[in-house]
Amino acid sequence: MNFKNIDNWSFGHKLVRAYVGFAHNKIFYKKICVTGIENIPKDKPVFFAPNHQNALMDALVIIFTTEKQPVFLARGDIFNKPLFAKILIFFKVLPAFRIRDGKDQLKRNDQTFDAAVNVLKNKNVMTLFPEAQHIDKRRLRTLKKGVQRIVFQTENSEGFKLGTQIVPVGINYSNYWNFRSTVLVNYGKPIRVDKYKELFHENQQKAMLALRDEMTLGLLPQMIHIKTEEHYELYEQLREIYHSKMLKSLNLPANQTNKFIADKKLIDKLNHELEHKPETLKGLSPVVKKYVSAIKQLNIKDWVVRKDATWPQLAIKSVILLILLPFFIYGVANNIIPYLLPSIVTKKLKDRQFTTSITFVFGIVFFPIFYLLQSVLFLSFIEPNWLSLIYFISLPISGLLAFNIHRSFVKIRAQWKFLLNKKNKKFIGLSNLRKEIISKVDTII
Repeated sequence: MNFKNIDNWSFGHKLVRAYVGFAHNKIFYKKICVTGIENIPKDKPVFFAPNHQNALMDALVIIFTTEKQPVFLARGDIFNKPLFAKILIFFKVLPAFRIRDGKDQLKRNDQTFDAAVNVLKNKNVMTLFPEAQHIDKRRLRTLKKGVQRIVFQTENSEGFKLGTQIVPVGINYSNYWNFRSTVLVNYGKPIRVDKYKELFHENQQKAMLALRDEMTLGLLPQMIHIKTEEHYELYEQLREIYHSKMLKSLNLPANQTNKFIADKKLIDKLNHELEHKPETLKGLSPVVKKYVSAIKQLNIKDWVVRKDATWPQLAIKSVILLILLPFFIYGVANNIIPYLLPSIVTKKLKDRQFTTSITFVFGIVFFPIFYLLQSVLFLSFIEPNWLSLIYFISLPISGLLAFNIHRSFVKIRAQWKFLLNKKNKKFIGLSNLRKEIISKVDTII
């Protein structure tokens, strides 16, 4: 494989990036919020070190929240097919082979490391997920040695004069799998590699560990980190149940960044309680489990209980949905096939974290194909020809509109269900359970 000049600026990369970036930032995700972009050094070799929770989407988030053309390291076995390898190299991805790929494959890492070193020497950007593998938990695992090896090898070869800096990146998804969810990306303060020069010359292993520890400390503030395994689900459920109350207590308006701040504060309080009064969380856990089980049985979400909509509000929303019904039918009829295509693959997945990646890739490939085919077919039967252009433009717009109408319908239906059954014992008990949870967390906060 030829990795020569993999970090050179590429017009083809820029062109593809424009299309995929639009689909990623404007269509697939409802909103992507970025903080700390000023922390990315200019005119210096930069190494991004993000947390890893959502397969390919993590890499795309990095690509589409900076102006750089970063070079990535990825597992080597996905380069086994020549055509796929060429595509990956075009997208500036280098292979990193592991012992599980076979001992004979490990030698191929020399070429990869040489290429990575050249990227940094050219003052470009490398990216490696230091956890090595993704995980479907909001937690930072022990960092591996890949980043440290590359930066120390690079700096040592240049007498520690390059000025390589590592930028910890926290990627935080509102939901790993849902279309039109939100993402918060936090770029942390850069870590200078040259500060470890003396330690590296004294003891390379100690320097690797020291840099790993600083990277860990740099990453933790940028991401949601729930370190407890025993109470992980409890923390996650309380993030959902208590987040609006936490925002109010901190006097923060509701947005992605502030929700992140509120979640971090809540987790800190829960950790403190777990350390000093573990019996409090043990007493809270069964109440939360009972509440979560109850809303699942009734097929509603926590926000339905929290918001407690009124009759006039729901009546107006329902009338609007009825008016929009023809647009919904048009959008579904013209988008249903490419929309359902990814499910053929994703329903067979053993690792659910690949669901979003496969759905996104299918979307950027098959939606345009179907839109072109449908427009050509439309052109064959309808005149004048300019109507085909209007039809083509209407396809993605109607698809997004249909999706939003359906999502609104699901929400309004759940609110009607709760409103019409408010006097039912089950629903009264649900509201009381939620109040009990809020009260118990209030005492912790």
